[in-house]
Amino acid sequence: MPDNSTPTSSWRKEIDSSQTGNHFSRFSSFASGSSNFSAATTVVDDGVGDSKGPLGLNLLFSPSEPLIDIIFVHGLGGGSRKTWSKTTSVTHFWPQEWLPKDPAFKTVRIHSFGYASDWIKGKDSCLNIHHFGKALLGEMSTSPYLGEAETPIVLIGHSMGGLVIKKAYMLARQDAACESLAKRIHTIYFVATPHRGSASAKLLSNVLQAAYSSRAYVTDLKRSSGAVQAINDEFRNYSADIDLWSFYETQKLKIGVFSTLVVDPDSATLGYREEKQTPMNADHRTICKFETVTDPNYLVIRNSLASTVNCISKTVLKSKEKLWRSQVKDLEKYLGVSEKLEDDLATAEDARLPGTCEWLSRKDTYLRWKDFAPDSPSVLWITGKPAAGKSVLAGYAIDHLRRTNVDHSYFFFKYGDKSKSRLSACLRSMAFQMACTNSQIRDTLLEMQKDDVTFDKDNERTIWRKLFLSGILQTEFSRHYWVIDALDECVNPSSLFDLTLAKIDRSTPLRILITSRETSELEKSFMTLGKDRFQSERISIADTLPDIRLLVEAKSKSLVVKDDIDRAALVEKILAKSRGSFLWTVLVLNELSNSFVEEETNQVLEDVPRGMELLYQRTLELMAQATRGKKVTKSILTWATCAARPLATDELDGGLKLEVKGILSKSEEAIVALCGQLVTVDKFGKVQMVHETAREFLLNEALESELAINKTDAHTQIARTCLTYLTGEEMNPPRSGRLASALSGARKRAAFSLYACETFSFHLSKADPLPNDLFLLVNQFLESNVLSWIEVIAQSQNLIPLIRTAKNIRIYLNARTAERSPLGKQIQNIRGWTTDLIRIVAKFGDALIISPTAIYSLVLPFCPTESTAYNIAKSGRRLSVAGLSNTQWDDRLACINFPHGQTSAVCHGDEFFAVGLTTGTVALYHATSFQEYKVINHGEAVKFLHFKSKSDLLASCGVKLINIWDIRSGQIIHCFKAPQRSIYLAFEKNLLIVASERNYLASWDLDNDGAQLPDRPWNDSAEHLNTPLRRPPRAISFSAGHKILAVAYSGQPVTLWDLEADMYYGTCGKKLLNGETTTYIVSALVFKPNINCNLLAVSYLDGELVLLDPLADQELESLHANCHTLAASPDGRLLAGGAGFGTIQIYEFDTLRLLYRVKSSNFYIKHIAFSRDNLHFADIRGSQCNIWEPAVLLRDLVGDDSSEVTSTSVVEATAQEAKVKISAMILHPTEEVAFCGKKDGSVSVYDLKTGSQLQTLYHHKSLVHILKWWPNSDLIMSIDASNGILTWKLNKTQQDGWVAEKVQFQSRLDCGRSIIQVLLNETVGKFILTTRESDHLWSIDGNQQDVRTCPKAPGIRKWIQHPQSPLHMICIDGSAARIYTWSDWSEIAYLPLSIDTKGLQLRTVTLFTSRHKQRILLELSELDGSAHTRALHLLDATSFSLAHPSTREDVTPASNTKKEAGKAPIENESPDPVITSPLLISLTSCVAQVIGFRETGKLIFLDTHSWVCSFDLEDPGTGSVSYVRHFFVPYDWLSGTWDVICAILKRNVLFARNDDVVIVKGGLEHVEMVEEICVKMETGETKCPSGSLS
Repeated sequence: MPDNSTPTSSWRKEIDSSQTGNHFSRFSSFASGSSNFSAATTVVDDGVGDSKGPLGLNLLFSPSEPLIDIIFVHGLGGGSRKTWSKTTSVTHFWPQEWLPKDPAFKTVRIHSFGYASDWIKGKDSCLNIHHFGKALLGEMSTSPYLGEAETPIVLIGHSMGGLVIKKAYMLARQDAACESLAKRIHTIYFVATPHRGSASAKLLSNVLQAAYSSRAYVTDLKRSSGAVQAINDEFRNYSADIDLWSFYETQKLKIGVFSTLVVDPDSATLGYREEKQTPMNADHRTICKFETVTDPNYLVIRNSLASTVNCISKTVLKSKEKLWRSQVKDLEKYLGVSEKLEDDLATAEDARLPGTCEWLSRKDTYLRWKDFAPDSPSVLWITGKPAAGKSVLAGYAIDHLRRTNVDHSYFFFKYGDKSKSRLSACLRSMAFQMACTNSQIRDTLLEMQKDDVTFDKDNERTIWRKLFLSGILQTEFSRHYWVIDALDECVNPSSLFDLTLAKIDRSTPLRILITSRETSELEKSFMTLGKDRFQSERISIADTLPDIRLLVEAKSKSLVVKDDIDRAALVEKILAKSRGSFLWTVLVLNELSNSFVEEETNQVLEDVPRGMELLYQRTLELMAQATRGKKVTKSILTWATCAARPLATDELDGGLKLEVKGILSKSEEAIVALCGQLVTVDKFGKVQMVHETAREFLLNEALESELAINKTDAHTQIARTCLTYLTGEEMNPPRSGRLASALSGARKRAAFSLYACETFSFHLSKADPLPNDLFLLVNQFLESNVLSWIEVIAQSQNLIPLIRTAKNIRIYLNARTAERSPLGKQIQNIRGWTTDLIRIVAKFGDALIISPTAIYSLVLPFCPTESTAYNIAKSGRRLSVAGLSNTQWDDRLACINFPHGQTSAVCHGDEFFAVGLTTGTVALYHATSFQEYKVINHGEAVKFLHFKSKSDLLASCGVKLINIWDIRSGQIIHCFKAPQRSIYLAFEKNLLIVASERNYLASWDLDNDGAQLPDRPWNDSAEHLNTPLRRPPRAISFSAGHKILAVAYSGQPVTLWDLEADMYYGTCGKKLLNGETTTYIVSALVFKPNINCNLLAVSYLDGELVLLDPLADQELESLHANCHTLAASPDGRLLAGGAGFGTIQIYEFDTLRLLYRVKSSNFYIKHIAFSRDNLHFADIRGSQCNIWEPAVLLRDLVGDDSSEVTSTSVVEATAQEAKVKISAMILHPTEEVAFCGKKDGSVSVYDLKTGSQLQTLYHHKSLVHILKWWPNSDLIMSIDASNGILTWKLNKTQQDGWVAEKVQFQSRLDCGRSIIQVLLNETVGKFILTTRESDHLWSIDGNQQDVRTCPKAPGIRKWIQHPQSPLHMICIDGSAARIYTWSDWSEIAYLPLSIDTKGLQLRTVTLFTSRHKQRILLELSELDGSAHTRALHLLDATSFSLAHPSTREDVTPASNTKKEAGKAPIENESPDPVITSPLLISLTSCVAQVIGFRETGKLIFLDTHSWVCSFDLEDPGTGSVSYVRHFFVPYDWLSGTWDVICAILKRNVLFARNDDVVIVKGGLEHVEMVEEICVKMETGETKCPSGSLS
């Protein structure tokens, strides 16, 4: 087994380059001069000017991946270089020159720190050790190398430098902002540090005084000075967590005629128990300066440092390995790499004898390829005949690359294994392996995973574009090699050439070796690359014959022959017949090994034919002669040749048990005995064909044998077996209830189960459609066990198999209906599921991924009532949905209305899509849930929007300005003046490009701080290049791949401009009958966004839609379409066109085949934009943005071996027109009916049993947005968008139901601001109307009594009734609460609230009772932004008791009143009403919208995954949050915002959806506990994953 073929070994390889190992074994050789350093002679000064060294923190050495940081700090009078250098020569600067070359320090990043401690030079200084310590800490905190790193730090200080280090460390420990930095300090080395001061400092201080000068830091160094004593005493409190080393001088320093110990041992050591003390044979100056690397004093310090580095490295490497394993595990899941990578390599290596295949490493073509020779192409194609040992040779090449210690990745294609026969699997595997060996690539892919960059794992084009072009190939990586074996066994090898080989830049450090059979198709594909891009090497008989000889000679020793002479003759006979075929040789040797008599051996050799086919024929004849077990043999051959992937022996046992009603005892031995010459069981227990040629032989239609395999019959039988299992007892759904469904996932199923679930439809699509028993099995499965099958698929966290199954069943059904009548209940049932499976993925995919068991009771009730899924097993459901009027699936997922402006631009990014308005507003929405994320304002009408791929940047363009936004922060990071009359905007790598109607491109370099580049004009002819073009373009499109600009002008063909050469290229367009190019007016044009295709779609004003090859000026296709706007999907597969009267048409881009047409409102479609995943698209028209997800987009998404017969039929759809939407809702106290206000101004009443509308009560002239009910008076109050107020007296009669009897009052609030809240008090007959800037007190008869303005804090004010007094009310005003009387609106109390409302506004204030305690919940959202919940705070309602109402004597002026005499006395202290709850803070990140409270006091809310959930706010918890999920709300119910109109009705939940009142009955009874979802991290970050269920 190769030692680096696994992810673990990749980690080992990656860290081997940085591992320090046991450095002590090197110390002796290092000291004796046998290391990299030789004994040095005395070095003279080299005249370096700055021998003292620079101030501040200086980087001396940095390895590619540092594990440790060491910082050298000098002492009094020293310097960042001088202190550590024997002479002024740089060669003596040992931290920079010696340590980096020492293998023990190759993973250490080294710094020096300099500060102004020169007491000889300079003026008086007040700087002391404290200041120097602060400077050191500040430099460390802001260093680009240290500040954001996580490496442990070792500090080394000489003399006073040690005190500076101590002070810096203590300051770090005392500063919360430096906590993480302080924790990283692992070891401190003190070199002659005067912990208790120095007598020499007193002498120096006297000298300075005599010179009329002073230095505070010199005073600090005096013996027993207050400064050093304080540092020493305080340091003891912080030293327990770090390692301490002290080195002290033992020789006196000569100063003139005197000699003295500058720092005596008592002062140079701390005296701590854990301190390591080392005497040095040096004086105070030479203790850190050395002559050579063999200097004994240097070795003492060097070896000590090496031991510290070794100790830290082991810990760091262990931590890094743990992190690496975690990252690799994440990547395995993200990339869908499930199979063990080394299995195929191990098989190839096991098949290779030592000494074989070595001829390859002597081939000049291989050596030049491997060595990256300049004139050697990057692709090496090795071809050979079938069974020539190509896979074994590929294994040798991988082993050879491994032994030369280079980064490499490999893939073995296997035709019989669906998981290994597609290019998509190869690319994902290569990406994974590259990430395992390269940290930058790994970080890039992990960042993509973090950013939710999704891709279809079966779509090689998407994989190449997202993982490689946008990710891996954008990183810096060293030389890398790919080895791809058996390309001829790939089902779509041409894509490798189109996508990869032809487009990899020549400068990319990637070499690719490919092995395959030499087929004409592959040869043509290679030739398309050009001879300079590849070279080929053919495996000849001369190459392999020596290897075959080694094999035969090794195996012949066990054959029965007379003597060595006969053995040699036998060897030569085998070699002569082998013709270079390894497989033929192996099979013959296997047969000869069963001959036990010499005559038999000779006879076998005589009988064995030369060719593989004849050999297989003979083998099959021998198998057919068996008297027993032929049925099992045939079945094994069927599975081995036609299974979607190789089966494990226990999986095959399960299939055989169902198929032949038998169980194989010792299955591996039985398989070998029955089919051993054609089928083998590899070392991993997988049943494989012995070679691809054997599969081809058995499937040959001309083969005449009872064991021959007919492919259609084989797939029919396998499909029958899989469906027999799927309709069996093991796959039966749970009988009833959620509890049973929870257990179903954990139920033990047969090993065959997974294969049957994943691949039955693949075999069904290739099966004979005529057998009735198979058809009835399909129908039975879809009628009985389809839900448990969906659960199994959902448990894999990948729902693509559901879409693929729908497609495959449709293929089967189409084939059957071509031969049978399409009528009949079974046909309709099966056809219904082909639609419903795709729709379920689109609408409920997120819910199923989070909770696979949701399929049983939580998904189907939300399906359209006439869908097949809705009508399966309706009985026994706990949850039901009443009031939904939709009977069919709607292709429109969401319709977002913008009442305050017209839409003008739309675009899609990786995570979000954006809609621009004529008002300047830009609304950002999540691309998957379509919920509002953020609102920004461009400042003028928005013309264009564009996201920069794989970034957080959005460009918005108007008439005057172009803004570049950071969409995470909502801040503008660049603002540019827009070109005159901008007509096009796009990002191209780091450039923002804008086209002007004045015929030039303006561009800005975002990598260079937005620097504007020179304008680039274009022209419409080659003759007038120097003359500015005046005519304005009608349409423009840009091909990034080909660097071509297409521009349409009135009265002439489409102009092409070469942006790379900056020159006129030519023209193109629709051809007239005479062959000339038309000059008809162009309404829209768009390039296919695929660098491999030169296609341009052009729509003309006369209605023609034309597909062109623009570079060749050829018309490829044309049709009448009437499209005035065009858009291409990012993968180039689809073309969308907006036609007249609100119609959208979707075409296949390459053929212009119409796939789909949908008609909605008659508004003019301004623009269409596809999502980055190509699964849905958005259009803007009028004041609407529609999100569409036609099933055809998902159905055509999946890649498969099967292909649906091309059909000319078009999917026609008519969008269910949005009815008059409900805009406000309130429940009657009896909870029998709900009153609803609508956008057309009507107020209606709905039955809460059925959800049906009973009648309309009355009308406003504009949208109704507030409803209130006066229970004692049976009055309903409604307020419309124009502040019109209507109050009606309602009456309920037996005959007419609810009727509006009379108007109680009708009025209007004229204040220039919309009413946003109403608080009623029926006891006093008054109510308050609130706008953002004012409050208005009204009486029940419709008269305004008082008004107060609040201009300082608009939007952060809510009123509630006082919980204990009907005569008082509470105003929550920002971070304070005020109590008022209803009688005269006077303020009587004020309570400050300890909550932070910066950037937030109150969304709801809810009074509730929980466990007999009155509470108030504050829900806050973003100020003037998204309605998404941003904070939750819980208040104790008893704190508002009138017995102790306030903490203040006077009322603030904002209240406009003073406290009246005679009120309750003001107490100086009152309890803080805010209940601090860390769990509630953690829960906030999981809450999108508060719905309300149950009668038990439990909070009901919508979480960020659109689940209705509950949480007990009184539960103290155990350090983590556990809440309950009840059911999933479809995203399309939310209409683009977390502001759903909903209410709680006992055990039911009500939702207003369009004009329906939907009642989810029993929804709160369904319980799924979510454990430890939101946990407050140490960093303060709150993490809220998708959930784990118990």
